[in-house]
Amino acid sequence: MKKYFEDMTARSFLPVAVAGGFAIVLLIVLAFFVLKPKEVVGPSQEELAADYATGLKYERGDNVTVNYQTAMDWYRKAADAGYAQAELSVGILYMSGRGVPKDPKQAADWFHRAAEHGLPEGQVQYAGDLVSGIATADGKPDKVEALKWLQLGTEGVTDPLMKQVAQTQRDTLAGQMQADERAEAQKRVDAWLKEHAPQE
Repeated sequence: MKKYFEDMTARSFLPVAVAGGFAIVLLIVLAFFVLKPKEVVGPSQEELAADYATGLKYERGDNVTVNYQTAMDWYRKAADAGYAQAELSVGILYMSGRGVPKDPKQAADWFHRAAEHGLPEGQVQYAGDLVSGIATADGKPDKVEALKWLQLGTEGVTDPLMKQVAQTQRDTLAGQMQADERAEAQKRVDAWLKEHAPQE
C-alpha cells in the first residue's frame, strides 16, 4: 500500500482535494441554513385584537362570568405586545382596582404607553394624570405636557361625553397658562406628530 502512494503524483490527489473542499463548503452552507435561529415574529394585530376582545368579554361579562383578573390577564397579553387599546384597559383596571390592587402610578404608566401609541383616549387620560400630578415624578402638575396630550387626543376621542370633558379641560387649562407655555405645548405637539408621522 505504501508503494501505491509513492507512485502517485500531486495531480492524482487533485480530484480528492477538490471533492473534499466542495464537501466542506457544502457542509458549512447547510449548517448555516439548518442551524440558523428562527426569526421570532410577534403576534399579529388580529391576534392582539382577539386577545383584547377576550379580555373585554371577561370585564363586561359577555356570555361569561365577570372576572377582572382574567380580563387583566388577556389585556396584559395584548398590552405587553404594544396594543394601545389593551394598554388603556390595563390602566383603567389599575386606576379602579379591579382584578389588581389599585395603583394610580401604574395606571398612569399604562395610559402613557397608550398615549405614545397614538390612542386618543389614552392621551386624554394621561393628560388628566399630568394635571393632577399622579404621572409626574415629583407629584406636581405638569400643565405644559398635559396641554400637549390634550391637544393631541381631544378631537380623536370617540365617546361624546369624554370628548366634551376633554375639550373643556383643554380649553380651561389653556386659559390658565401663559402664552409662552401654550407655545411650548404646541411645539411639543408638533415634535410628537413629526416623530410619529407615517413612514413613506
